[in-house]
Amino acid sequence: MAFSKLAAGIALAFTLALSAPAGAQEKLVVGAYPANPPWEFKTESGSFEGFEIDVATEVAKRLGRPVEFQDMGFQALFAASSSGRIDFAISSISVNNERLQNQSFTQPYYDGDGTVIGREASTISGLDGLKGKVIGVVAGTTGEAWAKENTEKLGLAEVRSYNAQQDLLLDIQAERVDGGAGELAGFQYAMTKTPGFKVLVRIPTGERFAMMARKDHPAIVAANDAVSAMKADGTMAAIHKKWFGVDPDAGTSTTTAMPLPKAE
Repeated sequence: MAFSKLAAGIALAFTLALSAPAGAQEKLVVGAYPANPPWEFKTESGSFEGFEIDVATEVAKRLGRPVEFQDMGFQALFAASSSGRIDFAISSISVNNERLQNQSFTQPYYDGDGTVIGREASTISGLDGLKGKVIGVVAGTTGEAWAKENTEKLGLAEVRSYNAQQDLLLDIQAERVDGGAGELAGFQYAMTKTPGFKVLVRIPTGERFAMMARKDHPAIVAANDAVSAMKADGTMAAIHKKWFGVDPDAGTSTTTAMPLPKAE
């Protein structure tokens, strides 16, 4: 009798396992480098927050899976993704052909462009308007490299370097420089904390950020479909506005649905 009950119990458990949807309630494990605001960072309580945290959480929700974030160094994300230790990696990871040889990516959701910002009252509205202007940059950044490379071409009067972004912003406010050059995301995030600035020029770089997974991960197509749906129903735009204080520009990867990136 006891054996019959045991056998029946095993049979029932086996039947339930077969009838359960594949991957039901299986965690979607996402690795993140948590010193990368506004993309991902940790609060004092130890919880994860940020633009990409919101994106990955929403993707997991649409896949019907709870999400678990793991704290990792940036370089460790690539090995953890390739080995299958994590399902996805986020941390403003750029999609490029070299990475696509060994990893899979969802469609991008942010264009990592450069920018020149200035005071809200500035009349500069394009690169031509920078002629004769003093542009500030943070030392050692891509903004500094861009400004120095283009000083002669744009006719800049001076490129002035700063040790900290806050010092640069203070000098823009005080009209000691005409604008500041750097990464769009970093400046837009700073502008949510310090009002009185606007984007004067957006400088396309071709760099785009997406969720990365091991090559041909079984969830990559569904995750990509979720990102498309988030763009279509305005969820992605709402996340952008939450973290950057402005609506995303039309035609950018934050608003435009795209296919899965493929290696060339």
